[in-house]
Amino acid sequence: MENPVELEKRVADLEAQLAVLSETVAGLQVDQEQRSEVPNIRKKTARKVHSQGETSEEILSWVDKSYILSRIATTSFIVAVALALRTATDSGSIDLQIGSFLGMLYAFGLIMYSWFAYKERSIQAPVYILWGTIIMCSVVVEAHRVFDTVPSEMAYVVMAVTGLVATVISRMHHVALPVFVGTLGMSFGSFAINYPSPIFPYLVIIMALANIFATYATRLLRASWLRWLLFALTLFMIQIWDLKLSIYLSKLSPENLEFSVQGLMPSIGFLGVVLAGIALLGVLGKVQQKISKFDIVLPVLNVCWVYLAAKYAIGQGLTTPQAFGWIAVCAALIHLIVGWWLLGRAEGGALGTTSFALAGGLLLAFAAPMAIGHAVIATAMVALLAVAMIWISVRRNNHGLRLISYVLQLYACSALVYLLWATGGTKPSLVGALSSGLLASIAFCHYFWARRHPASPGESFMYKFNKNDRGASVLLVAALFSGFFTMRVGLYQALDFMHMATHSAFGGAQSVLINVTAAVLLWFSLMRRNKELRNVAVVITVIGAGKVFLMDMVQLKGMPLMISVFTFGLVAALASFVLGRWNKKDQAGAVENP
Repeated sequence: MENPVELEKRVADLEAQLAVLSETVAGLQVDQEQRSEVPNIRKKTARKVHSQGETSEEILSWVDKSYILSRIATTSFIVAVALALRTATDSGSIDLQIGSFLGMLYAFGLIMYSWFAYKERSIQAPVYILWGTIIMCSVVVEAHRVFDTVPSEMAYVVMAVTGLVATVISRMHHVALPVFVGTLGMSFGSFAINYPSPIFPYLVIIMALANIFATYATRLLRASWLRWLLFALTLFMIQIWDLKLSIYLSKLSPENLEFSVQGLMPSIGFLGVVLAGIALLGVLGKVQQKISKFDIVLPVLNVCWVYLAAKYAIGQGLTTPQAFGWIAVCAALIHLIVGWWLLGRAEGGALGTTSFALAGGLLLAFAAPMAIGHAVIATAMVALLAVAMIWISVRRNNHGLRLISYVLQLYACSALVYLLWATGGTKPSLVGALSSGLLASIAFCHYFWARRHPASPGESFMYKFNKNDRGASVLLVAALFSGFFTMRVGLYQALDFMHMATHSAFGGAQSVLINVTAAVLLWFSLMRRNKELRNVAVVITVIGAGKVFLMDMVQLKGMPLMISVFTFGLVAALASFVLGRWNKKDQAGAVENP
């Protein structure tokens, strides 16, 4: 048995060791608490370039309990100094021009101090950049609008420099907040400088820079909301310009307007080029590794708003349709060339191939009639482009181009049908018959070629969206509609030869043509067991029903109305028979192969 003295000695040694360990643990805890009080720049006040969309730690840190009180105190001191300068200026103690200069100097000092605060990893750095930007924009707007101590040119330059400095701070310290507040501040501040009559060319430059800075912001943090917001502000600016333009043109002719109002077309072109360049950089992965949806849809949105804005400017007499048309056709070809180049960058095409090809095709469809001066030739060009796209899609195994070819072919046929319907009246022309027949032939060839060359299976979104190549059915519908307008000319000529070309007879004959087409398709679908033909036939039957019961019942009377209703009844009976036989065969097949 151990000696009690030795046992007590061992217990004393253990107590001493335990005391040393306790002191060590306590020291480590204190050290950890001290280090946690200084924000980690990689977690609290910064985002790395490779951030993939998580919420900014810098923004979340604003509501951190350990920071909020000190930041509120700093905010109070900053605002107090700004109010002191404003009070001194209002009381006359400081000259207005000197007071404006001191206010801008104070705001710039706050922004520059945030640079060093970020460098020192200070928890107050976001406070200085935020309030520095707010005070700068407020002082510039008030100095120009209220005191008239800052000229317009200088005000816009200060706004641009503020956004630029904020972006540089974000770049140097890998934080997102400065570029956020910088781009938003320079945008809203520039709108307010001369509101409600801004100097639009200056504002265009500011918005272009803001969009570029916002694009850069996505390298620090995924900020699609910021890019969408600035894009919407850019379009809002164009709408204001359109409104102002209509007001000025009610008093002056276009050649007597100042460039600040007259220069809408060059500004539209400038913004279009900037946004197209941003979209290209985005789909190339130069903005961020994961390509955003904004970059993918931007080319299409860009050409659509450019066309609509330019069309308004043409209507106001700022340019001629031919001048814009040829420039837009060249821009469309550039989009198509970019799409071709992107197609060769990867197997099946790179991201952005589809969007640039669709943008180029739509812009060509919009602008070609203006450039050529003949809508029929322009629509034929779009139809041929659609055929070329599906041929390329099969060669390069790109499902997006295949779907775009269907969209463009449908647009070409629909545009021509609308043109003939709006201008043909009750006396369709031979030119209309030839043009619609040409487009119908192209659409039929497009359809049959698509069915003989089915799309290769894939895992892309476009393949899943157009599963089993169902989109090709729109080609058949487009071809039938174009063919209808071709046959419609023959109907009119036949009625005219028999001296029966009245409005009532011609309307009834068109209904008969629709019903006969539906009947033929129903019969062929049953013979070939083709569900696609059956579905198209059902669609045409529904169209025939609308024509008979919504139009003929109101517009026709007598024998033409009776024949129209009778032929639709026959088609309805045939549809019932075909669908019944179809269901019976399906049930029989299910019994044989349970």
